[in-house]
Amino acid sequence: MKNNKKIIYPITLIGIYMVYFFFLVKYFYNNDLLIGVKNITISNVGIQLLGDFLANLLIVIIIMLIMLRKKQSLNITGTTRNGKIVACILFAIYIGIFFIKGDFSLAGIYKPFFFLIVVGFSEEFIFRGYLFTELDKELPAYLAIIISGMMWGAMHAAIPIAVNSYSGIQSFSAIISTFGGYTAVGAIFVLLYKKSNSLIVPILVHALLDYWPVLVGKV
Repeated sequence: MKNNKKIIYPITLIGIYMVYFFFLVKYFYNNDLLIGVKNITISNVGIQLLGDFLANLLIVIIIMLIMLRKKQSLNITGTTRNGKIVACILFAIYIGIFFIKGDFSLAGIYKPFFFLIVVGFSEEFIFRGYLFTELDKELPAYLAIIISGMMWGAMHAAIPIAVNSYSGIQSFSAIISTFGGYTAVGAIFVLLYKKSNSLIVPILVHALLDYWPVLVGKV
């Protein structure tokens, strides 16, 4: 029973977060508060920051407080020399993309912050640093990867479901369609996490995958 609680608790916490995330996105969309990183200006950057904090960063703070209360390690940077070297190289590439693009507008400056902190850091901390790690203590690694990957995918399905007002069947289909891809990518991020003994490496890889399209004007 004790082990079951250790499995159910993190799944329930992230499940509650996912429901909260869905209704928050829906509220912002219905009130024309969803801005998008391409459209940030001095007049709406405060709303964007508030939305990003409430949607992605608040849960990180909550999880950190829970972990500190339980006296669990918050080691993110890792301890292996190779992991730190790889992290430095990845960060240099990330910064390089920003300067190569040369967009020093407010939106151009916000994008690297958004993809590194709001997206990369928060999602890797939530789904690999916390959910996978907690499940991996009690379950076989493959099950921890599948569960954390499926929940990660389901969270991403919340955005199109919320903004397009999908029916129940459409919503179910949208959620199911994310499972395979996000579980596979999640497994790669777990491998990077384990091999480098550092959450920084998957955070930076995640951020790079989302940020590099700025070079061709897709973001």
